[in-house]
Amino acid sequence: MKINQYNPTPLKAYSENRVRESADRTQSQSQTTAPSRDVVNVSSQARLLGAARQTATESSDVREQKVKELRDQVRAGTYKPDIRKTALNLVREEVDFLR
Repeated sequence: MKINQYNPTPLKAYSENRVRESADRTQSQSQTTAPSRDVVNVSSQARLLGAARQTATESSDVREQKVKELRDQVRAGTYKPDIRKTALNLVREEVDFLR
């Protein structure tokens, strides 16, 4: 018996077997995971918020100039809101809510 002689056949069979097992494992995983699906549940509050955002995005900015003027006033420190008018609007909204 020669010790220096190398026979690659047993090693080749082992490596081919590992490749087959890996391919079989990958195929079986893809078959078992394919039918399952992810499920997402959205609350009614989230749906309402999404609808509100979509409506706001689609609406035209009619008061864009007014908002720009107010933003400039706030940045300059010259914005002086009418506190009496704000209070009256808040009270009116509460009264309308109670009706």
